[in-house]
Amino acid sequence: MTTRHYRWIKGFALAALVPLFAACSSEEDSLVQGGGAQPVQIDITRATTDGNDWTWENGDQLKLYVTSYGSDAPTEETLTYNGSTSTWNRFNVTLPATVEACYPATATLTSFTIPTNQSAGIAEADYMTTASSQQLNGTNLSLALVHRLCKVAVTITDWSDYGNTMPAISDFKITSYPNVTRSEDSVIGTGDVTDVIAYYTEGSTYTAIIAPSSNGFTLKLKVNGMDMTATSNQEVTSGNAYSFNLTVTDKELTLTPASTNVLPGWDDETDLN
Repeated sequence: MTTRHYRWIKGFALAALVPLFAACSSEEDSLVQGGGAQPVQIDITRATTDGNDWTWENGDQLKLYVTSYGSDAPTEETLTYNGSTSTWNRFNVTLPATVEACYPATATLTSFTIPTNQSAGIAEADYMTTASSQQLNGTNLSLALVHRLCKVAVTITDWSDYGNTMPAISDFKITSYPNVTRSEDSVIGTGDVTDVIAYYTEGSTYTAIIAPSSNGFTLKLKVNGMDMTATSNQEVTSGNAYSFNLTVTDKELTLTPASTNVLPGWDDETDLN
C-alpha cells in the first residue's frame, strides 16, 4: 500500500451457471459473458490504515459508472446504503463490464462542488474517485477510491493573552475555491474563492475539506465578537491532510504548520461522521 489513503469497494456478481458445462472446474468458466443482465451486489467497506473502521450511515450514496458488455458508453448507477440491512441496492449488468466510481453521489468523475457549510461534519465534502476503470467479470472486485481534495485541521493551542479562559470563538471559516475539476490525477480549484464553515471537534480543533490551492488559504473567525483573520501561504495539494496550530492574542492570530501527511494522513476519520 502506498501512502495514499484508500477506501476499498468490493463488488461481486451473482453469475448464472451453464448446465451444459456443469463440470467446469472454475468459477470463471461458469460465467455467461455477453448473456442476459445479471444482478450485482456491492459490498463497500470504509477502512482506515490505522485500523479504525467506520461504518456507512443509512442513506449514504455513491455513484457508479458501469459500461456493460457490448455498450460503448457507461450508464450511471446511484447506490444507496440501507442501514437496517447493512447492504447497498443491487443493479443489473451484462458481463464482462468496466466500473468506475465516485463519492459522494452529488459528484461526477470529473467535477465536484464543495459544500460550504461543513459544520455538521465533513463526510459529504470528501470527494473521491477511482484512479481508473476496473474490470468486472462476475468475481470479487476491489475499487480503490482516492481522496481528491485537501483536509485542513486547525487547533487553537495558545490564548495566553486571555488568561486561563479561552476567549469565545465563533464563525470559524476557511477559504476555498467552491468547485474542482478533475482529469486523471490533476485536480484544479475553480470559481471565486468563498468561505467554508469548519467542523468543530473537542480539543478546540476546526476542520474543513477544501480545494487544492497554490496560494494557500485564509482563516476567518470571531474572537470575543471581534473579526480576525490569519493567512497561510502554504500550498495545499490534492490527497493531503494538513494540521496547523493557531495562537490567539488580543491583537492578532498566528497560524503555524504542525504537520503535513500524504494520505493516509487522514488517520482520524471520526470527524467524518
